[in-house]
Amino acid sequence: MNCVSGRLELQGKRDTAIRFLVEAALQSVATKKQASVPRSREEWVDRLCTEIMSDSETSHRNVISSLIATGVTTEQVLQIYVPAVAQRIGELWIQDRASFVQVTVGASRLQALFQNEHQPPQGKWLDRTVPLGQSMLMILPESEDHTLGAFVAADQFRRHGIWVRMAIRLKPHELVRVIEEGCFSMLGMSLATQKSIAGVEELINFLRSAMDHCPPIVIGGRYVLDKDDVEERTGADFAVRSVREAIERCGLASVSEPLSFDSVV
Repeated sequence: MNCVSGRLELQGKRDTAIRFLVEAALQSVATKKQASVPRSREEWVDRLCTEIMSDSETSHRNVISSLIATGVTTEQVLQIYVPAVAQRIGELWIQDRASFVQVTVGASRLQALFQNEHQPPQGKWLDRTVPLGQSMLMILPESEDHTLGAFVAADQFRRHGIWVRMAIRLKPHELVRVIEEGCFSMLGMSLATQKSIAGVEELINFLRSAMDHCPPIVIGGRYVLDKDDVEERTGADFAVRSVREAIERCGLASVSEPLSFDSVV
C-alpha cells in the first residue's frame, strides 16, 4: 500500500513538474512573440522589408495584415510604408547588405501590391468617375529599368483625384498615338538613375517634334532628388520632388491632402 502511495506521490510530483515546464515554455513563447511585434513605424518598415525579400511568398502579406490590424489604413500602407520599404531596399543594395535576387524579389512584390489594386479587367482600362476631370499619362520609357517608383507615384496621383493611365515601355510612335487620343493634362516620367537621362531626353524631343501640342512633361523619381539640373538635361518642363509639386506646377487641382510620413504611428 505504501509502495503504491509512493508511486502515486511520485507521479503527482512529475505531473506538477511537467505542468510547470509546459507553462514556462508557453509563457516564454508568448513573451517572445509579444517582444517581436514591431513597436514603432521604423520597426514595421524593417519587418516588412525583411519579409518582402524573404523566401516566403506570403509572409510580407501577413505583416501588412498585422500592420492594418493596428489601425493603419490600406491607403497609408501604400502611400507611406511601401515607399519607405522601397527606399530601405535600395539602401541595403547600395550598402551591399542585400543580394541582387533579394532586391529583385522585393521590388517585384512591392510593385505587385499596386498592380493588384489597380489592375484593369481583361487588360482594359477601367473608366471611372474622375472628381476633377483631370487625367495624366505616366510613362515608363524603354530606357528605364526601375518601375516601382512610377507605380507609387501613379497611386498617389489617383488619390489626389487625377485619373492615371500607365504607358509601359511603348515605342515612341505608339506613345504619340496614345497622347493624341487621351487629352492628358500632364505627362509624367520616373527617373531612377543617371543612365536613363539620354533616353528620356531623346524621347521628350521626339514627342515635342511629333505633336502640334504636347502636354506639360514632368520628371520625378529618385534621381531628381539628388540633382538640380534635370530639366536642362532632359528638356522636361518641370523636375519635381513630390506629387503635390507636380500638380501645383502644372496648374491642376487636388481633392486630397498629402500624408506625411510623420503622421503615421
